[in-house]
Amino acid sequence: MNVTPGELVRSARKEQRLTLAQLGAVTGYSAAQVSRYERGVSPLTDVVVLRRFADALGIAPQALGLTPQPDVRHGRVIGPTAAYPRLPGPSTATTLRDALCVGNG
Repeated sequence: MNVTPGELVRSARKEQRLTLAQLGAVTGYSAAQVSRYERGVSPLTDVVVLRRFADALGIAPQALGLTPQPDVRHGRVIGPTAAYPRLPGPSTATTLRDALCVGNG
């Protein structure tokens, strides 16, 4: 049996003993609009709306068909990195010996 996003939101809200008005206050919607989302009268398909409910109720984004929020620090998305980043090659001296022998010639 597939559970709709609205049914999942309603279940999580009731589990946390929140009223429609309380959830609406947290998400920025009226109690009537939250009710319409839960009952499927208004489609719960907008990613922004789904994220608001997921964040407010602690629902895993994947349960509502969303991808997890990226980790953002200082305005930049932090993703997986290579264990050992490649450093740029030497700019002037080609070897250590060349670097040490400058002026000894």
